[in-house]
Amino acid sequence: MKKYAIIILISFVFTLGLATYKLYLAISHPIKYENIISSYARQYDLSSVLVASVINVESSYDSSAKSNKNALGLMQIKLTTAEYMNDWYNIDTTLEETDLYSAEINIKYGCLYLRYLLDKFEDTYTALSAYNAGETRVRTWLYDENISTDGKTLSYIPYKETREYIKKIKNNMKFYQKIYKN
Repeated sequence: MKKYAIIILISFVFTLGLATYKLYLAISHPIKYENIISSYARQYDLSSVLVASVINVESSYDSSAKSNKNALGLMQIKLTTAEYMNDWYNIDTTLEETDLYSAEINIKYGCLYLRYLLDKFEDTYTALSAYNAGETRVRTWLYDENISTDGKTLSYIPYKETREYIKKIKNNMKFYQKIYKN
């Protein structure tokens, strides 16, 4: 009888642990806006996994997020960045800061900006470093032989914040790959 009680107890603890882990994943890796993410990822030839990961790291899926640098919404886009994307891609749209709190608009411009950076830098993690630290700063890093041996990829990321950002994106991508097909 004692043997069965131990087996039942172990099963209960395992089940409780699994349920707790699933709850942790649901909280730490929300799954929202799947249709919008998939649509714009497809439109701009991006991975939905990448876009979902960026959203999670940038805002934890909080569409009302605002950084101390005035980056807004899910993908933490600045109005000046969205306006630059309009100019770069010849989009005839006038945006207000409040527009960037819309999930649809924010994800569209976040994806546009990711596409732009991927086209400029080719390497995904270099492009993501630019998304976090800024395009000009990353270009400076690429010219430094101590940071980039080939001028295209980063061997080392000087900013701790950006190193942590890339690490979080990679960890998120492992999770979201289980959800998204592309």
